[in-house]
Amino acid sequence: MDNKPGKIVVSDTTAITYFSKIGAISILKALFKQIYIPTAVYDELTRPGDNNPGAKEVKTLPWIKVESVPGYDKIAARFGRKLDPGESQAIGMALQKNADLLIIDERAGRAEAQSFGIPITGMIGVLLKAKEKGIIKMVTPYLNKLRLTNFKMGPTLYKKALEMAGELGDERSTSKQKKA
Repeated sequence: MDNKPGKIVVSDTTAITYFSKIGAISILKALFKQIYIPTAVYDELTRPGDNNPGAKEVKTLPWIKVESVPGYDKIAARFGRKLDPGESQAIGMALQKNADLLIIDERAGRAEAQSFGIPITGMIGVLLKAKEKGIIKMVTPYLNKLRLTNFKMGPTLYKKALEMAGELGDERSTSKQKKA
């Protein structure tokens, strides 16, 4: 999941929206150095206005690269599921760029990406990798912040993420967090 020279990482809307909502967008830069988003993701983020979480970031952060997906219609015609434009174009971009990683959380989009052999991760995977790399000390504070938003994470997934991070039992601890 590292962004070594030559690594290509594409993101759907979700990661940018929620990392922005919880004030942790810098985790994406620290892990990946640069990410690509298709124009549909840019539009989903910016159309509601600059107060929409992620809108200002995609307009101003130079490490978030916005690109069109040429020939997207031909790619989308191969999809077995109906997906929203951001998900569809992110998968299309990942295919076109032969991406090393696609950051996507929606179940249908993940399944579609996997059916094409695209390596995927989601918000929780990004947090776990950030902890592994020493970018953050704990995932618990970030998971707790996500739970205060409308991010879809039930109690089972929350517990599994804490187990994977070795933090089960630390759910209330936020003081040990390294600033992202």
